[in-house]
Amino acid sequence: MAIIPRLLFVLALVVAPIVVWTTSVPLPARVATHFARGGIANGFMSHDGYVTFMMLMTTLFPLAIVAITGFIPRFALSQIGRRTRDFWLSPERREATRGWIASHACSMGVLLTVFLLSIHFLTIEANERTPARLDEHAALVLVIGFVVLLLVWLGAIALRFARRR
Repeated sequence: MAIIPRLLFVLALVVAPIVVWTTSVPLPARVATHFARGGIANGFMSHDGYVTFMMLMTTLFPLAIVAITGFIPRFALSQIGRRTRDFWLSPERREATRGWIASHACSMGVLLTVFLLSIHFLTIEANERTPARLDEHAALVLVIGFVVLLLVWLGAIALRFARRR
């Protein structure tokens, strides 16, 4: 059981809302939260609404993803190939397999929290401009980086369970 991803995830769940709360102070009363082509703001939220939304998104969304990912092996066993299922979920490997999946789920939770906090910082930066304008290049790099890491995460799971060790 890898404890570091789990500890990092718990730390992320504690730190993320604090970061959102403390860094949102300078945001205007009407926060630009949606941006059209060219980075032009075309959607807005109240300051308090935005802060509440981001605090919930940076905690509850990653928590839900980790919970769902951690529970998949308990409910979707029939979807796994019989030979691999019998190997990875045999009595001597079952807890180690579930622990590995839970640790990997926590890694995804940390990745997702960092991604959402990064979006928050891009939103802060966009609202510092007059008129509010998103740095599309930074947003694109962020999204591409997240997708690449997501694919690496999925690949690690696929490689782990595609073969017997």
